[in-house]
Amino acid sequence: MNLTEKLQLAYFKIRSGARILIIGHTSPDADALASIGAILEISSSLGLSTYAYAAKKMVGAYSFIPNEDSISTEEPDDLLAFDTIIILDCGSISRTGLEARLRTLLQAAQAGRISRRPYIIEFDHHSPQETYADLEIRLSDKASTTEIIYHFLKANNLAVSKVVANCILIGLMTDTGHFLHANSSREALAIASEMLLRGASLPKIIENTVNNKSFPALKVWGRALENMRLDPATGLAFSALTADELTELLAPTDIKAEADLFGDIVSFLSTLSGVSVALLLREEDGRVKGSLRTTADDIDLAHIAQNWGGGGHKKAAGFTIEGHLLRTENGWKVVKISQ
Repeated sequence: MNLTEKLQLAYFKIRSGARILIIGHTSPDADALASIGAILEISSSLGLSTYAYAAKKMVGAYSFIPNEDSISTEEPDDLLAFDTIIILDCGSISRTGLEARLRTLLQAAQAGRISRRPYIIEFDHHSPQETYADLEIRLSDKASTTEIIYHFLKANNLAVSKVVANCILIGLMTDTGHFLHANSSREALAIASEMLLRGASLPKIIENTVNNKSFPALKVWGRALENMRLDPATGLAFSALTADELTELLAPTDIKAEADLFGDIVSFLSTLSGVSVALLLREEDGRVKGSLRTTADDIDLAHIAQNWGGGGHKKAAGFTIEGHLLRTENGWKVVKISQ
């Protein structure tokens, strides 16, 4: 089945169902939320009943994204109540926030314990880790998941409304670092141009994603640069932010308001002269989150991140490890809480 056939089958399955569950990844970023917002808009035009879910969504951080207020952080009651489940920008089933329930559902259907289950469709632009969906539309060469939704609309001759155009452009702009990252393809730029012609508001997106940096965020930038080290032999630039430092520099409300702060920092580090790979570690809720970026074509960060149970893209990936950060003479070390 070629891509067009997959996209047309996805549309057939979506409009054939009465109730749709739409899922974005845990702690969703702008691309995940904009993808959900676009699918909500499309589903509404079809008269479908929808429930959108994204665990640990930051309240107020992305209120400029269309339909963001319709995305719940409360798990759906019964997965069997839905005809179709659409999973967006998750990378793996573990990032859905519903992994255990989804696996139980799939296993029950396979064992014949239930007569029917929802049809699962996955739209994603991360590198593959595991196949679990009935219909997987995974295009790792695309700049954002909203770019895949654009192709979904085109393959099915669906109109691109102003609302959907804003969603698509938001995903493209944020996942390409406002077209400064290496994934800013000619196609991505062409689609962005088309979305502007269809009514997407560039000034509003810029205002909410670029011109919204706070004074506390600048202090975090300063600490991250102060903590940065560069290994000239490997070209690895790395920095770390402990929980104590983040508590000192950012109030809880500031952390929510600076949703893209850490991604912006590590992306900047990757552009410095002599840097092949940039790594930023930060503590959060008894875990250490690692963000990786590179501009090199011969380095696959998704493969590297998989060594720690993470994933992502070739040039942008991440992982999470249980433990906390310890500063040593040679840099930073992740140690278990029990130690």
